[in-house]
Amino acid sequence: MKTLYLIFIFIPFYIFGQEVYFSPFTETYPNIYRSEFEKINRRIIFEPNEVTIVTETQRGKDIEVLNIKEIRFVDNRLILQCQNRSKSKVTIILPKKQEQLFYIDYYYRSPTTNEEIQLRLFLEEMQTGFGDPVKIKVG
Repeated sequence: MKTLYLIFIFIPFYIFGQEVYFSPFTETYPNIYRSEFEKINRRIIFEPNEVTIVTETQRGKDIEVLNIKEIRFVDNRLILQCQNRSKSKVTIILPKKQEQLFYIDYYYRSPTTNEEIQLRLFLEEMQTGFGDPVKIKVG
């Protein structure tokens, strides 16, 4: 089952070159006691060796390129250990196997406080290859 999950997640990368997800909402967990929801449009692009996150801001687009350093499968979760251009470590976790992928967790350390910050990127659409985006339905 673990192998099928990995094949499901990574085969599109090699066939089509990339897999793109669109996220309109982000939930931030600065610690376990509080969280915030924000409407932030993001595009998450998975490729064989990197993950690119394009965030729309008031000043334009912020582009973050993460090099995938290690891929692990722990407790039915796919964990991507990445490094950004400034050599900071970032962890991306895909949830336990589901019929559809509804969110992606993104973890990093705050450069000022060294506190672990978790972002949950809720997904709305997915696109593989050259086809039209597919809506992701929750429930």
